[in-house]
Amino acid sequence: MNDIIIEKAILHILDTSITTPVLADKLMAYSQQADEFLKIHIARAIEDADIKKGAFKSEGEDIKKLISNVEDAAFIQGSQQLAQQIFELALSNPGIPAADLLCCHFRYDNGLYFGLLKFNYKSSYIHQFNMADEFKETRILKQNATIASENQKLEEFAFIRLDDFSVLVKEKKVEINGAKDYYLSSQLLKVDTDLSPKAKVNIVEKAAQKVIKEFYGEDPLKVSQVKTELKSCVDESSIIEIDRITNAVFDGNFSAQQRYREEVAQKGISGKAFEVTSEIEKKVARKQKIFTDSGIEISLPVDYLENKKKVEFIMNEDGTMSILIKAVVLR
Repeated sequence: MNDIIIEKAILHILDTSITTPVLADKLMAYSQQADEFLKIHIARAIEDADIKKGAFKSEGEDIKKLISNVEDAAFIQGSQQLAQQIFELALSNPGIPAADLLCCHFRYDNGLYFGLLKFNYKSSYIHQFNMADEFKETRILKQNATIASENQKLEEFAFIRLDDFSVLVKEKKVEINGAKDYYLSSQLLKVDTDLSPKAKVNIVEKAAQKVIKEFYGEDPLKVSQVKTELKSCVDESSIIEIDRITNAVFDGNFSAQQRYREEVAQKGISGKAFEVTSEIEKKVARKQKIFTDSGIEISLPVDYLENKKKVEFIMNEDGTMSILIKAVVLR
């Protein structure tokens, strides 16, 4: 967070309960509280597991020009145009949440970014105090236009690096003109986006489970190998390699390897490797859950699954499996 520097910021009010947005004409005055609040949200957003990388389409040239001028007056005008476009989209498409839109220039990782942070309104409750004659009267009121606290994750944002116009975006798919769409990337910014790290990890796991079932049946050891390799990739380099997963899980079975690569590609992973965020690193499964037909659920640390001193899977003659858990201390 200390390496994020906020250079300028402006806040626009996009409350669709009224017919026009409240577009600020001046930059936000600096305050330590606001500066820290913004830095916290930007730092958390950059590590968000749902963040997607994007690149501008040819139709996005006007947006690039709009956000790239660093002069205060041009920045204010550009932010107002973006806010107006979002407000008009929200008025005609109720699925887009009302929000306060904060636009900023900030420095991070040796680059200057244009930030668009959408603080969607949440419902919350406050107390109200009145004097009725000589009596104190209190009650609870519902507020419908409160923004995210510093501890909440933003649902929608976009960061554009201004030296190469690379894009990071998190967005919600909502109904636009009768069809589900990502309005920030497709309607506003005009960018193509990749899958998020979270989506890619899910594809890697689910595709492996599908192919394992096709070639090996219900094999918890094979499923555990997927989780073990994912954990190793993340712990070693924060990069998940498709070939590494393929070779480790389907070693020697070339048909299964080819089937797995096809399944992963069909689901949208085109490269051989992808980077994950620190949020994904924390969430990569450290445990394997095993469910039996009788309703028993067993949760085991991934590290135990291939350690025969801890757990042993025994195939029975009737096709069932016995699970032997060893050397444990009950508590």
